[in-house]
Amino acid sequence: MPSNLELLPLKDLTTEYCRLRGLTIDQNTSRASNRRWDFVIQNGGDKEGIGITIKDWKRAVGVDIIIRAEQLMKASRYVSKVLLVSNHFSDPARSLAEKIGIFLLTKNDLIEIISSPDTPQEPWKDHSDNHENIVFQ
Repeated sequence: MPSNLELLPLKDLTTEYCRLRGLTIDQNTSRASNRRWDFVIQNGGDKEGIGITIKDWKRAVGVDIIIRAEQLMKASRYVSKVLLVSNHFSDPARSLAEKIGIFLLTKNDLIEIISSPDTPQEPWKDHSDNHENIVFQ
């Protein structure tokens, strides 16, 4: 990975995060529900996956996006958990995500995880806004 990780788009950072964690991005386009998710990662041997939504905005992601992600997860037959990636999250959005179990990572979290020489076994425990324990494998 380049040393200037902050110059990379969020989608590239998220893909690299998945690669480092040994997570498989599901290539089955029907699981992405016609592009409702940016991509879906396989949740171990389960048929269900984790839907990833990336919001590369200058403004903070608000409660409305958290609510939409929860609704989308409930409507999806392939997704059982949600990971939202953004540059910033509003405080109300963080609170709601924690309450309903949506996992949040910021660009700074991703850069810190990727650039760490010894990536922890469960990086979300140290970096998640809501410390939601997503079981990937």
